[in-house]
Amino acid sequence: MPDPLSRTPASTAGFAEYIEKYSGNIYTLSRLLLGQGTEAEEAAVKSFTELYEPYLRTRCDAQSFSLQAYRECIRHCSLIAQGRKSRISAGLSWEDQLVHALRYGLRLSLADISLILKKNLPELKAQIRQMREQLAAQAEIPTASLSVG
Repeated sequence: MPDPLSRTPASTAGFAEYIEKYSGNIYTLSRLLLGQGTEAEEAAVKSFTELYEPYLRTRCDAQSFSLQAYRECIRHCSLIAQGRKSRISAGLSWEDQLVHALRYGLRLSLADISLILKKNLPELKAQIRQMREQLAAQAEIPTASLSVG
């Protein structure tokens, strides 16, 4: 319940609660996609900044706010990553990096990932299976040592 003596409007207080609740996951996602540094912080901050006005208009519930926050974070990370020189993590496409970060970094359920990425579950499962096979194949490739004995 909002503090009746607070000078902060109730709608702003609700937004602050959502930031407190989801900022850790949003920042973690941006770090997983962009690496440590100011770009990850920038993406996380911009995600919430972009959500403030729409939140005031719609006053969405926690689930729809979290979906919007994840999607906004992914959008900002994508823009930042496109501005970089092509750097593909472990040979994975951007879409696979997203799924990998959401599934194994944040440990979200397949249903949640499906909602965030707007993909149906069978398609998502097939993508994860293919991604695992690709990563396993890369792990099996022997790395040659160039040292002379």
